Amino acid sequence: MEKICVYTTWGPTDPTRAGLAFAYAAVAKKQGIEVTLFLFHDAVLLANKDVADKIIPIGSPPIQETLNYLQEQNVDIYVCKACYDMGWLAEADLIKHAQLKGMNIFVNLTKEANVISF
Repeated sequence: MEKICVYTTWGPTDPTRAGLAFAYAAVAKKQGIEVTLFLFHDAVLLANKDVADKIIPIGSPPIQETLNYLQEQNVDIYVCKACYDMGWLAEADLIKHAQLKGMNIFVNLTKEANVISF
């Protein structure tokens, strides 16, 4: 099975760019591709259960809508631990299926999957 790793640094500061990564991941999953979504920098805020539903992109599907689909499909959503910790965010506030991971995990993913950046 084909594998992709979609990663983004875009979050609440640019909802439309952030939404593209989630939309791409959802469409890829619908096409039967194994998907991992990795969030860095500003994007880690979208893995906080109190944030994603408040961020509305222009033109893209709502982030919460695509996020719900990814969660229903058990897509791995990895969140840069260093980025999340720098935002003083609590691990207990992560959305379903989100896991804090280090750069070593991202490097390993990029060795075995096609990498898509937003």
